[in-house]
Amino acid sequence: MQESAVIEIDKEKPGPRWKRRKDARPQELINAALSLFAEFGYSQTRLDDVAAKAGISKGTVYLYFASKQDLFEAVIRERAAPWIEAISNRKDDDSQSTEVMLREFLGWGWDQFLESQLYLIARIVLAESNNFPHLAESYLREVMGPVHEQLTKLLKRGVERGEVRGEISRERIKVLLAPLSWLALWRQALHDHSVSPIDERAYVREAIDMAIRSVMLPTTGRPPEGS
Repeated sequence: MQESAVIEIDKEKPGPRWKRRKDARPQELINAALSLFAEFGYSQTRLDDVAAKAGISKGTVYLYFASKQDLFEAVIRERAAPWIEAISNRKDDDSQSTEVMLREFLGWGWDQFLESQLYLIARIVLAESNNFPHLAESYLREVMGPVHEQLTKLLKRGVERGEVRGEISRERIKVLLAPLSWLALWRQALHDHSVSPIDERAYVREAIDMAIRSVMLPTTGRPPEGS
């Protein structure tokens, strides 16, 4: 009843203002949910808590999300959107070497992972996937799936051009991305307890250099591209 009254009052205001407020609610809920999931964990966060942090009633949450799982998946999709959009719009440049393309993709991917706060989601998944396997399933599908697909495509291109050594496998892709998972763990669980701080940018550069050296065939007579 209270929510209906609020909506009736809002409808008496000019149309565009009411519409902007209504359209903003899913984003407000997503932002509130990510903050609470990161602070208290998935299991300890209730939809009531999300609604309160977003400044709306619990009933309004169900207008946009059917369950807490549905809301968590929306958080992942929203934060992963830059990855998926950029990957889907990406065009191969035949004039560039596979090494250059790998460096650009990995560097961009690490930046997106940190800036979009996907590392928060990674930590939640790592902590609670045993009790809530759907968290891992959603994360693997929405975040890691497109990245694995793109890396596989780039490495196959390198093999065809005689630039990448060996065969392409799922295990190889996972090894290339493993430092990203470790950085997520560092940020969320180890950073405040370490006596030796880490330079994240230097760490990322080292991780990319190691990834490149592990897959590229040696080039005689010139330094690695991007160095």
